[in-house]
Amino acid sequence: MRYQSYLVGVKRVLRRFGLIGLALLALALASAPASAEIAVIANRDSPVQSLTTKQVSDLYLGRSRTLALGETLTVFEQPVDSPLREMFFLSLNGMKIKQVNAYWARLRFSGEIMPPQSLSDSKAVIEAVKRERNAVGYIDAAMANSSVRVVLTLKEP
Repeated sequence: MRYQSYLVGVKRVLRRFGLIGLALLALALASAPASAEIAVIANRDSPVQSLTTKQVSDLYLGRSRTLALGETLTVFEQPVDSPLREMFFLSLNGMKIKQVNAYWARLRFSGEIMPPQSLSDSKAVIEAVKRERNAVGYIDAAMANSSVRVVLTLKEP
């Protein structure tokens, strides 16, 4: 009898933790980007037709703000704590977000260059890129539309 009541109690605990675990998993999935791809976007009127991963890496690490065309680009990115930003750098050049943050902290301290302008979300990045002719940004690929030009697509690592 005691053994049966013990099993019933264990089943209840497992059921509760199972539901909590399921709820945590659902929350984690809800905060992750909707697709497994990231679109690097440019303004529709920009001379930029496509970019390589090296060019995008150089833009987002401040190594370059111009392309072979001689155009200076304005670079927009996602919030510092965004899961999309983390996925972007992992997909782009294998850098973990701590490495990226440390990299920019060093450069800011030295006064060499400032990081790309951080915006609130993919919608804000799309709007900023639409407004500025020489702008680039990255968004969840599922949000890409005809108001901007996709110049590179990155897959989740």
